[in-house]
Amino acid sequence: MNARTQSLCEPAVTDYFICASTKEAHVRWLADTLVSAGAVEAAALEPGALAQRITGLNPALVFIDFSDRSDAASVAAATIRAAHPGLPIVALGSLTQPESTLAALRAGVRDFIDVSASAEEALRTTRGLLSHVGEPTSRHGKVVALLGARAGMGVSTLAANLAVWLQKRALGPGAAGGPDGGAPVGRQTALIDLGLPTGDGALFLNTRCEFHFIDAVQNLRRIDRTFVNTALTRHQSGLALTSLPPDLGALRDVSYASCIGLLNRFRAFFDQQVVDLGGFSNREFVTQIAASTDEAWLVCDQGVASIVSAADLLTGLRDAGIDTDRVKLVVNQYDPALDLMPGQIAERLGLSLVGTMPARRVAIGRAANQGRLIVDAAERDPYVRALESLAARLPGVSGMAGASRAAPGLSVLKRFIQPSSKRS
Repeated sequence: MNARTQSLCEPAVTDYFICASTKEAHVRWLADTLVSAGAVEAAALEPGALAQRITGLNPALVFIDFSDRSDAASVAAATIRAAHPGLPIVALGSLTQPESTLAALRAGVRDFIDVSASAEEALRTTRGLLSHVGEPTSRHGKVVALLGARAGMGVSTLAANLAVWLQKRALGPGAAGGPDGGAPVGRQTALIDLGLPTGDGALFLNTRCEFHFIDAVQNLRRIDRTFVNTALTRHQSGLALTSLPPDLGALRDVSYASCIGLLNRFRAFFDQQVVDLGGFSNREFVTQIAASTDEAWLVCDQGVASIVSAADLLTGLRDAGIDTDRVKLVVNQYDPALDLMPGQIAERLGLSLVGTMPARRVAIGRAANQGRLIVDAAERDPYVRALESLAARLPGVSGMAGASRAAPGLSVLKRFIQPSSKRS
């Protein structure tokens, strides 16, 4: 990985904008002006072509040039407003040409950027708009990172099963990505396998990852819906996958900011991203990624060594300024015969307990030997039932199909760990 200075200074593309204009000079000016805020992509004023570009790119803002062909610009604005009512529209024009301003106002476009004014003013206006649009459609997806207290915590197994469960339940009963693992229609989930050893996610999914995470980072500015649907590996459920390359030396060619930029860009196309960081030894990389996610789950078991490692990882996160209130605990490979209870572990680490996964080594191994995940091979297994309860805690999952099944699983789990009330 590159030096810290690069990770802090290099701008990452987190927003995309579309500029519909007949004037190439205006598109270039806007792209140069907004380079620190995002990437500007050109589009035609023709409504059909513009609508297709918006669907493919999922931009945060659309700029429409009213300085020439104001009638066509007005039609384009009306088309966007009808097809994408929540997408902010900004007019381009010049105050030296009052007719462009009037045309934009008549078209119902209230925000205006003067191409004859300073670039600083245009950038300030754009950033002000971005800060007031709330959670734009270009960043609607949620990201959860799974951190391993140490190697052997079962993080990759949990991440793969969680991601497939999310994909299957989001699509609904019987839905799949197609016999060849093609891109599904509707909601989508991605597994970002950054754990070590590399490639475990693909191994558990019984597939091969040809387009790696570093490839995606290096192609960040090319990513649109077509790119996502064709470049990323797909599991038979429709789950998208990308992982670290076998040669970890390639990580030196990208910055932390670019990696975070990729996750933010993927928010436009995936409702859920599950980031597997199990076993990754670069503490600074783990810290940077965890800080950019909506939630982080720290996975450990009941072993003393695991708990000590978890405490050490938390100390590192706090020293780096990370708010560990966003970090929650998952006790994996839980065995009620061991004295240490999940609640006690959470209390010692100062974390909220989000879930407990039972030890099911034989069942998980039997499914793996068949080239399947336990979530596919044994839907009624205690591990899968616990996984359902765990997944229901994720932001944006409560309304998904199958969430109603979490309550019975939770009651079973409560009966399962009831002896903990007898501890001293």
